Amino acid sequence: MGELKVAAKKQSAPGPDKIHYEMLRHLSPESLCHLLTFFNHLWKQAAFPQCWKCAHVIPLLKHGKDPSIPSSYRPIALTSCLGKTYERLINRRLLLFFGG
Repeated sequence: MGELKVAAKKQSAPGPDKIHYEMLRHLSPESLCHLLTFFNHLWKQAAFPQCWKCAHVIPLLKHGKDPSIPSSYRPIALTSCLGKTYERLINRRLLLFFGG
C-alpha cells in the first residue's frame, strides 16, 4: 500500500471523472487496499480503462498576454487522477524491474 501512497500526487486538478487526489489521500486503509487490488488486477490483465484516456482540455492564458489573441493561451489537459496514479505505479514497477 505504500507504493500507492507514493504514486498519489500531492496536488492537481481533477479530470473528467471529478475524482481529486485529496479524495484518494483520505481513503481508509481498507479502501486503499481495494484500490490497490483493482490496480493489480488491471496490471495482470494489461488493461487501462478507456475512460482514463479521456481528457478535458482548457485554455490557460499565458502571463502578461493579450486575452483577445488565441496564441496567448496554452492548453491544459485534465485527465483522471486514478489513471495518473495507476500510470505512476506502473512506472515505479518498471523502474524497479529494470533497475532504473
